[in-house]
Amino acid sequence: MIIRTKILATIGPACDSVEMISRLVRAGCDAFRINFSHGDRDQRAQFLRNVRQVEAETGKPVAVVADLCGPKIRTGPIVGGSVLLAEGQELIIQRWAVEGNAQRISTTLAELVDAVEVGQTILIDDGRLRLEVVESRRTDELCCRVVVGGILSNGKGINLPETALSLSALTEKDRADVAWIASRDIDYVALSFVQRPQDVCDLRAILTDAGSAAKIIAKIEKPQALAQIDEIIEVADAIMVARGDLGVEMDLPAVPVAQKRIAMLCQLAGKCCIIATQMLESMTYAPTPTRAEVSDVANAVLDHADAVMLSGETAVGKYPAEAVAMMNDIVSSIQVYHDQRLEPKRRRAEDTPQTLAWSLAEAVREIADADDVAAVAVFTMTGSTARVLAKSRLACPVLALSPELATVRRMCLYYGIESVQAPLQKHTSDVLDLAEEFALARGIAAPGQRIVVVTGRPLGTPGMANTLVVHTVR
Repeated sequence: MIIRTKILATIGPACDSVEMISRLVRAGCDAFRINFSHGDRDQRAQFLRNVRQVEAETGKPVAVVADLCGPKIRTGPIVGGSVLLAEGQELIIQRWAVEGNAQRISTTLAELVDAVEVGQTILIDDGRLRLEVVESRRTDELCCRVVVGGILSNGKGINLPETALSLSALTEKDRADVAWIASRDIDYVALSFVQRPQDVCDLRAILTDAGSAAKIIAKIEKPQALAQIDEIIEVADAIMVARGDLGVEMDLPAVPVAQKRIAMLCQLAGKCCIIATQMLESMTYAPTPTRAEVSDVANAVLDHADAVMLSGETAVGKYPAEAVAMMNDIVSSIQVYHDQRLEPKRRRAEDTPQTLAWSLAEAVREIADADDVAAVAVFTMTGSTARVLAKSRLACPVLALSPELATVRRMCLYYGIESVQAPLQKHTSDVLDLAEEFALARGIAAPGQRIVVVTGRPLGTPGMANTLVVHTVR
């Protein structure tokens, strides 16, 4: 059975060897995320080499996602490493760096004292500590009241749920990292703390200037992004629902609602949707997940996510391969249930953009629903036709053939797409033969069954998908 929902695993010390990466790929991993918040360039280069070595050895294409740090705000240094903040006490946040104590601290963002207004909330350490701004003193200090106290340590994350920052989503470090990424065979760049469509456009311009064809994943982890989610989806290539920071900055019950809404909008737009954060969190330390985590992964599949992601479970966990295998088992189980019990959500022709590719996808869907079609095969140069077919959520397997390795890798995150590198063909009849060969080899079609083949004329011309053939396997 071809698993239609893809698995994205974060690479880290627990799984960075060739042997462990190979185990994860064989367990069902389709793509690897490199977190640029950790490690150095030498480590990341080694991660990439190891992934590509496993890709060559297994023959399975693997996508690589470079996840930029973004403007994450953190607390400055603390005397002795940590202090206790008592509920109700006063705490000063100042503009300039200082070795903090229980009365006064600084942050990594000097402009924070300008942006946050009296009455607004400041959250520290994933919301474990909560402050309310009660006074803005001069231009260099905020006076805060501790609403929820606890231990405050060095370098803890700060969230501003009620504050719209004028910061770019790209820091100077991010720009330097993008220059490094552009010179390597990395398939996606994930942009952190997106607030507005322009953030994505800024990254696109930098990648284009650097000659990179990497696609952009906009990470939705701030409430401000939800206010412009349609526009962000339009300019991005994919969306990641990053529930960690989003869950800190929003009321927790609102997060699953946001997840479902984003997944639906992504499918309607034909854009990839990735659900991330704490999906199998307990498997960081335990060999099996909780029942609630299993239901969380299952719910993401039923939301029609293109991919589900593992973070610390694979990067630093004790059971990285087991976590991937468990996620693969959950996804496949829900896929069987979905196929038997539910009608996939599909965008109908009347609200579909009137382009040739969308019209072909609609025709493929109608044929696949009406006839006994074993599989669909598409020959694509850029992957755009495969992306449109992924939106249709076909019940049968979709085989995407491309001579371009970069395209094959990118399609690893497309729902329901089995991507394969194949040589460029001269004639449509050759494409039919090739599609038949791969369908038989993968066991998704048998002699006498029919497959739908989508290609273009002239062959090898990007954006020219204009031919649909119903072919009987010999």
